[in-house]
Formats: sequence, C-alpha cells, structure tokens
Amino acid sequence: MKTTATHKANRWAPRLATGLGLCMVLAIASGASVIDRPFLRAASVVIVMGGTDFSENAGQALFVMDFNLLDNVPPATAGDDIIAQDGVTTNFNTGQFNAISNGFGSGYEFDIQNPTSGGVFTSVGPHQTLDANDIYSEFGLDNSTDIELSTNNRASIFLVASNAAFDIYAQASNLVATGDFSSLGYNNIRYRLRLRLSGGSGIWQYGGQAQNPSAGGSGIMGAINDLSDMSAGPTKVFDGGRRTAQNPGTLLQHAIGYQSRYRITGAGGTLGNYDLSMGTGTLGATVTYTIYTP
Repeated sequence: MKTTATHKANRWAPRLATGLGLCMVLAIASGASVIDRPFLRAASVVIVMGGTDFSENAGQALFVMDFNLLDNVPPATAGDDIIAQDGVTTNFNTGQFNAISNGFGSGYEFDIQNPTSGGVFTSVGPHQTLDANDIYSEFGLDNSTDIELSTNNRASIFLVASNAAFDIYAQASNLVATGDFSSLGYNNIRYRLRLRLSGGSGIWQYGGQAQNPSAGGSGIMGAINDLSDMSAGPTKVFDGGRRTAQNPGTLLQHAIGYQSRYRITGAGGTLGNYDLSMGTGTLGATVTYTIYTP
C-alpha cells in the first residue's frame, strides 16, 4: 500500500516525493517482520542391523545396532555412531535371524569327509556346537575318508542399509590360543567376506529394493585372507561407491548382507582345515567392523 502511494506522489506531486520516501522508510523500520526459511536436507547415514548381544547373553535379532552419520567426517575416518550400544553379528536359521554364539564356550561340529556311505550329521540346537544332542549316522570309510571341523556353518552376517556410499573397516584383536593350539596365531584363522545382495525368508527377507554398493568402488577387498591381515589396526575390507537403497522400500528391503566365514589352518598354513593330528584346543579372536567415510 505504501509503495502505491509513493508512486502516486511521484506522478502528481514530485516535490513531495522525498518526504513520502522518508515516511515509508520510517514505517518499515518501526514495524515487525516474519521470516520463514524452509530448508529440508537428508544427512548421509548408514544403518547396521544385527543382534543385541551374543546368544549366551540372551541376545536378540534383528536390531539396529549402529546409526552412522557420515556428514562432516573426513574421508577414511570412522563415521559418528549415534547409537551408544554395540551389537553382534547374527545367524539366519529356522526361518529367522538369531544372535550368534561368542564361540568361546562351545566346540565346532565335525564334518565327515568322503565316506563311502552314511556319515549323515544331524545338528540339533544350539547350532555350531557339538554336544550330546547331535547325531551322526554310521559311515563306511576308505583311504580318503577324513574328519574336519565344520566350516560351512561357522559364518555370521550383518545387514547394512544406506542412503550414501560408505566403506567398512575391520580389526582383529583379543587372540585366544589354548591347548594344542597355543602356538597358533591370527594367521591360522582364514577369513573371507562375502556380499549378499538379498536373502532371508518370510518377514525377514532383505535386499528386495537394494543395489550393489560396490559400484563406483572396489567392493570386497581381495587381499584380506586371514586375521593377521587386519590385526595391526582398522583395515579396509569393503570399498563402496554408492548407496544400498535403490527403489522406495523399507529398511530391510534397502539392506544388503555382509557374511564373514572363518576357517582354521595348521601351523605354517600347511593344512587347509583342521586335522586330528592338531589335537584339541581353542583358537579365536574378536573381529570388530566399523563404518568409515569413503
């Protein structure tokens, strides 16, 4: 309204234009203003899903155990985790995710290799543990028949959903070597990380709306072959180039899985797996995964 009055003054009474202009400035200066500045921005986040604790400690799965904020974090640096608790990896069996065992309180199951007949093993829970509940059938043997620690079942998984690229670093620590295994070290625990783009079943299916986050990066790092390769400090095991989320969906649909597999080797790596000549003992470590900025 005042602007219109000023234009009229300029047109019909030029001598008053200066005075009217001053009045207008004074009126604006003495009034109040309301400013609205809507600004919507999605931060770079990586969400990690696993178990609340190990099965021995009544751990539950699936839970979001890490909520990593990658904004304002320099490259090759651990992202800020805004969930205080750390979680553990999980198993997937009996149609759902279960918190994994910590491994120190139980022995591996044995596999019968090259039986001429029989040798069927029935694992009765808890899985990955050899106990009196488990059942072997009688088996025939020849010169190639052997027995080894089960490696197919000693695997664990955690899920990751992201709206941005990320890297994963791992570190092995807390080596435990007892009994006949006391001379073994990190290099006697072989390691392999696998990327699962989808999996699960029923309400626990993941990856339906996800994409491979390796694109634009190197993906799984192939030079990490045993735990000695990551025992000196945080070591990159996955180099990502883009987000996991591809199409609209839920957290599980946007998630992909990272599965770790471990295998014991003999002294000097001469044996590909356990042999009865190695005796009895315990060999283990803690592997800690951390999300880093790419």
